[in-house]
Amino acid sequence: MLISYKWLQEILGADPGVDAVTSALGRGGLEVDRVTHVGAALRPVVLASVVGKRPHPSKKGLTLVRVDAGGAGEGVEVVCGAQNVPEPGASALVCYAPVGAQVVDRTGALVTLTEKAVAGVSSAGMLCAEDELGLGSSHEGLLLVEGGRPGQSLLDWEPRLEDWIIELSVTPNRPDALGHLGVARDVAAVLGIPFQPPAVVAPTPRASGAGASVEVRDGARCPRYDGQVIEDVRVGPSPLWARVRLGRLGVRPISNIVDATNLVMLERGQPLHAFDLDTLRLPIEIRMARPGEAFVALDGQKLSLNEDDLVIADAERVIALAGVIGGADSGVTATTRRVFLESAYFEPRGIRRSARRYGFHTEASHRFEREIDISGVPLSRDRGTALICELAGGEAAGEPIDAYVAPRAPRRLTLRLPRYQRIIGAEAPARTREILETLGIAIVEQQADALLVEVPAHRPDIVEEIDLIEEVARVAGYDQIPSRLPRVSAAPAGAKGDYRLRRKVRQICTGIGLHEAVTYSFLSPQELKAARYDSASLLRLLNPLSEEKSVMRPSLVPGLLTVAQRSQRYNVPRVRLFEVSQVFLAREGEAAGAHGADGAGQPPRVERPPVDEPTRIAVLLAGPRDSYLTRPEDVDFYDGKGVVEAVLAELAGSVAPGFDLEGEPPPWAHPKKGARVTLDGRAVGYVAELHPDVRDALEITSGAVVAELDLAAVAAAYKAPTAAKPSRFPAMRHDVALLLPLDVPAGQVIEVLRTTAGERCEKVELFDRYRGSELPAGTHSLGFALWFRSAERTLTDDEVDRWTKAAVDAAKARFGAQQR
Repeated sequence: MLISYKWLQEILGADPGVDAVTSALGRGGLEVDRVTHVGAALRPVVLASVVGKRPHPSKKGLTLVRVDAGGAGEGVEVVCGAQNVPEPGASALVCYAPVGAQVVDRTGALVTLTEKAVAGVSSAGMLCAEDELGLGSSHEGLLLVEGGRPGQSLLDWEPRLEDWIIELSVTPNRPDALGHLGVARDVAAVLGIPFQPPAVVAPTPRASGAGASVEVRDGARCPRYDGQVIEDVRVGPSPLWARVRLGRLGVRPISNIVDATNLVMLERGQPLHAFDLDTLRLPIEIRMARPGEAFVALDGQKLSLNEDDLVIADAERVIALAGVIGGADSGVTATTRRVFLESAYFEPRGIRRSARRYGFHTEASHRFEREIDISGVPLSRDRGTALICELAGGEAAGEPIDAYVAPRAPRRLTLRLPRYQRIIGAEAPARTREILETLGIAIVEQQADALLVEVPAHRPDIVEEIDLIEEVARVAGYDQIPSRLPRVSAAPAGAKGDYRLRRKVRQICTGIGLHEAVTYSFLSPQELKAARYDSASLLRLLNPLSEEKSVMRPSLVPGLLTVAQRSQRYNVPRVRLFEVSQVFLAREGEAAGAHGADGAGQPPRVERPPVDEPTRIAVLLAGPRDSYLTRPEDVDFYDGKGVVEAVLAELAGSVAPGFDLEGEPPPWAHPKKGARVTLDGRAVGYVAELHPDVRDALEITSGAVVAELDLAAVAAAYKAPTAAKPSRFPAMRHDVALLLPLDVPAGQVIEVLRTTAGERCEKVELFDRYRGSELPAGTHSLGFALWFRSAERTLTDDEVDRWTKAAVDAAKARFGAQQR
């Protein structure tokens, strides 16, 4: 936001100084990015009258002009190439830059004038066009001035041509700072300057004038719509001060009527729009667009409107996309004689949707999206009417229109002074009442320790008592708050709940050599498509910042895969990552989305979809496994299985994890190289090698295995380990080798051996796997160690042999195993 210091001066009625103003803005929370002093080079430029002119003796197209710049003698003669040099004795004055003055060349740089010969004739200075003085872009002729006197400084004739332009960073919650009035109010509050908003005098309408008729058909989207008919206007360029002021504030001057609306917008933060009344077919309607309704915007774009768009229409067509842009065939032109001036309040969210839908970001939509002052709509209408009459010579006709169809009661809040002290750590300043009143916050009732206030409509960001506390503190100055050491009380040792569980997971994973990753909760549809997720089941943001962050993640895996992809591109193939965080899943059986308009004609209401946010842990291993003095091999399913077992050994207590080959795998999982992880028969996650399609989509060339576990399900299955007195008798180990088909899972064999070997079998371990040409095709040999122990006595060989034989016989019967 660009702010003119001279304009602030006019509104404040005081001259605090540029440094004081910029300091006050910074202390009050409006960040000043840059201050630019403009127009200082105009100080040597003076007004001059033409006293004589003659053609250049040798150069066609040049004129020798003698001017009276207020000095003694017959004046000075300069060479001029402009075609609009006034005749001697004319009332129009020219701008004369003497030797030593600085002007702007065609590259935009300042150059210092020296006396030099032009085609053999000496020229003492020059007569200046608008662009040469840095006051605009026009180079069509000399800048002509009425009303001054020869020898008068250009800046004395029009002091507003010298200014300081302050560039502010305005946060979205401060729409009041998008106008000079709001910024001046903040400056006055911080500096303690008495502030009274400039009075707006409503123009007296012509008794014989004809007004316009307005019908508001959607009070929710447009609760207030004002207008005024202005007749007998003469469209033309604005005065110099207005053109210069607009140009310096980043708005292109167009015509006196359009410039007047822009000046009001920059002054009060209220966008206005001027229609050529003779092009309209009354009445004017404010309504929702019909699906597919045609509209040609002011910039020539042809739009097919959506039923969610609010439009301004006459009896035949759409004449403006409300709050965003006007129509191409209803705007002010050089032939306009009657104007309908619009000042309105439009519901911010609807304007934001329409502007984004068609790719517009106009000065008007920028302000309407952030919410304007609904109470100031008629004041802005009257101010715009008065300014148009001043600049374009028109006159108000008919009574002003104020269609306030959905009045809003002022918001009332209570500021409790004791609570201010608890929050800020210091007593409320003595000038608390003065601060609030300068900001436009009216004091309704004052009690000993509280203030009942009425919040003005130009501050939609003040909705709670804490906002009032912040306003008083920021205006009084955060630097005025005394520094005190906080009182710190001892907190109970240790953390509770989910946080403690997450911390334990981090300790376990880092302890086994994994590195923690923190990825975005938002993903792009392309990332999820690469991980083979169905787009129909995804949770999409209604208002995403970008397409790359438009979908809530249904799993932690796609984010880790993106990290692995990036690591491989940077030639780091070995990846050992984990992440513990939430995922976002649509709750099954409940509808989500936008609901249609209700019977009262209210706009569609968008509800937050019902979402489950379970906490999960995901592990990604990619690249070669650790190897020493051997050929490196890529990780596979068993590496992932080992990590899962190590993690669950700590998290599940005495419950041993199971790995079930049945069940539907996740989208990213290899269909034949994965298993569902279970605890006590309940599924808690999945571990698998990466699906070949996913590897191809992400161009991951090394092996990769992924595991994802539901942390809440793991915690629910936890069983505390039970202490047992260790046996003082030795354990006996019996090894068996079984010839088994390749498709028989070793885990199932271990389970059968352990359950049939008797109660004294402590554990069964797989310690060897052999495949060779001498074995039957489709088989391999697995070596198992069975451990036996008794708490009462030493076991005998016969007992161990008998129990081992029973276990082997069970494996033979169940899997067709052969003992080797």
